[in-house]
Amino acid sequence: METKMKSSRIRRICRQCKFSQELYIEPEGLAGGLALWWQGNISLTILYKSKNVIHAHVESGSLKVPAIISFVYGPPEERDRRVVWDLLRDLAVNIRGSWLLIGDFNDLLSQSEKEGGNPRSMRKILNFQRLLSDCQVMDLEFKGSSFTWCNKRVGTTIRERIDRALGNVEFREEFDHALVFHIEPIGSDHHVLLADCCFCEVKSEKSFRFEASWTLHEDYLEVVKEGWADVRGMVDNKVADLIRRLEACKVRLVK
Repeated sequence: METKMKSSRIRRICRQCKFSQELYIEPEGLAGGLALWWQGNISLTILYKSKNVIHAHVESGSLKVPAIISFVYGPPEERDRRVVWDLLRDLAVNIRGSWLLIGDFNDLLSQSEKEGGNPRSMRKILNFQRLLSDCQVMDLEFKGSSFTWCNKRVGTTIRERIDRALGNVEFREEFDHALVFHIEPIGSDHHVLLADCCFCEVKSEKSFRFEASWTLHEDYLEVVKEGWADVRGMVDNKVADLIRRLEACKVRLVK
């Protein structure tokens, strides 16, 4: 994340969030600055670091993790972004295995990723699309708001999707259920990105609904009678007995 403050001021926050490992790139004046925190069950080897990119090899004995992760902060100025994009191209040449790139790229892949204000130059959009093609990475699926940044100005509101996660083919093959969540911001103009590499959607059990059309079926009464009678054992509590009989009827009706 971009900190905009000296590392000495945010080390306390790192401890409060119970992260055991940390890396900082100091800001230049009141702009920039990067902070990367991780837990002790992750082994992170920094391969390259600058004010715009932290490129690391990742290992873990307890978690399934990408081989390489690049944490990206795209410069606001296009001429500076071009330099960083060329750096990513150079890094891509030596990638072996799954590669995840995540962060604030300050760039768009299409006009649909912007709402309000002047349209983004197609030249800039094509340049960013070319970066993904050259690095052989793809935009990862996300859930949440279509935009990740807002200028928060009344009357001239501009919203853009400039924060994203990208993965190469090896990443998509190894983490085929990976999903990115855009979490609503608190005290920031950016959404939080949560990249769940091994997302597993837990589906709740389908609720039982009685279908009125069942009553028109020729076997309806017989099915209900069999269910009502299919209760083994005696129950003194009449409410409990009623619940058991209704449950037996439900099971037979569903079948």
